[in-house]
Amino acid sequence: MSRSLVLGATLATLGTGLLPVAAQAAPGTSRTTSASATLAAPTGAQADGKLHLYRDTDYRNFCAAYVGNSTNWGACRNQISSLWNNGYPGNLDDVWLYYGPNYSGARRGVYNGVSIPDLTPYPFDAGTGTGAGQSINDNVASHKWTNL
Repeated sequence: MSRSLVLGATLATLGTGLLPVAAQAAPGTSRTTSASATLAAPTGAQADGKLHLYRDTDYRNFCAAYVGNSTNWGACRNQISSLWNNGYPGNLDDVWLYYGPNYSGARRGVYNGVSIPDLTPYPFDAGTGTGAGQSINDNVASHKWTNL
């Protein structure tokens, strides 16, 4: 199993990550920001097709929720300490997180339906570019939906 896939498997083993939902790969990029939405922490709710980003651990201080890929997280860039992949099941239902904008640098995969209350212990995959081995906490600049 590749290191990219270990994140979801590790969380499932710990009983802290898997929800009965998945991600989506909608065309284009759509984003909901903290100014336009207030979201609670993940609760296993129905899939809403979004990657939810939070500035603090334990899903506090909501930053944005993305539908589709994003080449630059803007105000959320290098600011995220927890996230929730609450997209729709199907093709391209996992997410690559990237160290740099425009899908550049190191990457780390997150399975569909996974919520991560603290990104600190999880590094970018070794050998995947600039930022490899560094914690993904406060180090993600872009993301892309994929099949892991």
